Amino acid sequence: MDILGAQRTNSGGSNSNSNNVNDGEGVNASAIAKRRELAQLASFFLKQHSAYDMIPVSFRLIVLDTKLLVTKALSTLVQNGVESAPMYDSTLSCYAGMLTTTDLVNLVQYYYSNFSYNEAIDDLGQVQLENYKEMLLRLKSRQTNTLCANPLDTLYEVSRRLLATDYSTLALVDEDSETGSDVIVSVLSIYRILNFMAANIDDKKKLKQHTLYDLHIGTYGDLITAKMDTPVIDIIRMFVDENISVVPILDDAGVVLNVFAESDIILLAREGLLDELNIPVSEAIALRPDDYPGVHTCTQADTLYSVLDTIRKTHVQRLIVVDDDIKPVGVVALSDVLRALIV
Repeated sequence: MDILGAQRTNSGGSNSNSNNVNDGEGVNASAIAKRRELAQLASFFLKQHSAYDMIPVSFRLIVLDTKLLVTKALSTLVQNGVESAPMYDSTLSCYAGMLTTTDLVNLVQYYYSNFSYNEAIDDLGQVQLENYKEMLLRLKSRQTNTLCANPLDTLYEVSRRLLATDYSTLALVDEDSETGSDVIVSVLSIYRILNFMAANIDDKKKLKQHTLYDLHIGTYGDLITAKMDTPVIDIIRMFVDENISVVPILDDAGVVLNVFAESDIILLAREGLLDELNIPVSEAIALRPDDYPGVHTCTQADTLYSVLDTIRKTHVQRLIVVDDDIKPVGVVALSDVLRALIV
């Protein structure tokens, strides 16, 4: 989930309210040539490394059994502060998809609009994750993320698989040679792929030569925004109705003050505030921890190198593109950057 206040521009979704400059008819031959040269460099790098190269020596992996109740599974996400976790069907011994923050947002919006908080808890407290897919379809949400890759697949193959969907994370799944059962090895995100490439690609000079404008990276158009006094539940409805994951928060002059993301719902759940979603977004933002990465902006004149450097150092999932008056004109999402680097 990586588009800021504009409809997702991945191949799996619509883009009626914004203009993706990557696909515009006015892209000139020079820009196309620059992008192709850079994409060939990056694609070659990604083809030289496998997903296995991305697995840390030591790490924590949360895997949810599909027999778990939805309430307990979501509680696990909240307690561990993670935005997604793979699910495993112990009966069939196979990978069963990902539970994500987006799923929590859809459930919150549906039950908040139709039931009381206690009724929602009682209802979800009777549903297991194995029935979760049917629940999502009933709520008119997207299907469960069942995207996966083998650890030996190249990062190029993994990247293309991610960009063919509107997901930012997939599971790395191997097979037990003795039993034939699936083994969930790790998870891999677009953020980690870009971070790995920015740190290890040899020819960084080319990254410094090209600006976002040159490479036509980003999504531009009318952004869906909110103000500090906007109720949280209204922003959650924006997430669901507009198929977005973050909304910029502006002042009365239209200047960017902050953003509110799906990940902030995890903080509300941790504080036990899911039954108080009429609070202004300013109160929800105040709950963020001290190490929150903050809001980061860029301009179309910034180089790809500087954008990747910011992503690597700050762990942000997207950058707001602003004009000279610090008013938002677009967004550079991680998927936009990766798409520009793939042949």
